[in-house]
Amino acid sequence: MRAYVLVAGYATRLYPLTRDLPKALLPVGGRPLLAHLFDRLLGLPELTEIVLVSNHRFAPAFDAFVAAARCRVPIRVLDDGSTREENRLGATGDLAFALERVPVGGAPFLVVAGDNLLDFDLAPLWRRFLEAEASLLVVRPVVRDGGPSRYNEVVLDAEFRVKRFREKPPDAASPWAAIACYFHPPDVADRISEYLAAGGDPDAPGHFIAWLAERRPLVASPFDGAWYDIGTPETLAAARARFDEEDRAV
Repeated sequence: MRAYVLVAGYATRLYPLTRDLPKALLPVGGRPLLAHLFDRLLGLPELTEIVLVSNHRFAPAFDAFVAAARCRVPIRVLDDGSTREENRLGATGDLAFALERVPVGGAPFLVVAGDNLLDFDLAPLWRRFLEAEASLLVVRPVVRDGGPSRYNEVVLDAEFRVKRFREKPPDAASPWAAIACYFHPPDVADRISEYLAAGGDPDAPGHFIAWLAERRPLVASPFDGAWYDIGTPETLAAARARFDEEDRAV
């Protein structure tokens, strides 16, 4: 199984912290954010390779990070060629770029955004994915107020099968939302190129998931632990507070 880690964004909401440093390499608990994500990925015995998709501006920083990393699997850095916010490929566009250059080879694959701080074990989710033989969304409970949502909406049945997925709907009601962490069977790689060829939105990955949910069965699983989406100074501060406390407790 390969893990495709999307780190090609420019994180303008975190300026000036990310003006010269990619968001995925910001320090949290004395280590780059990406090192924490790698810890979780490497907890999957089936993992054979990590593919990082970077923009052109920060590719050298990721090359240096990989060169210094001690990892039991190969790590490959792909430069998508973008140089600024205005010409970036988008998350799904970057995934298609990576899959064209490093195909899944008939094996399941994991897609995860590099700004995810996952403080939980991925192995139970992997086992659920194998049992279901369908794409698996990692979901979390959210509080809805009946108005437009900042998050996607995942409607689930009693068996955690996905009945509907909407990206940031105006009237979300379901108490579940997916994080940017997806397990996929190998044939989904072809569906991504099909989706983009049909004019699908190349940016927010939830648009592809919504399209996929209308065409094939999907399942979901919650996680047992903490998760941070490092997108704002506030979420970065919260993550640093948690991990700094853990460091002090050791």
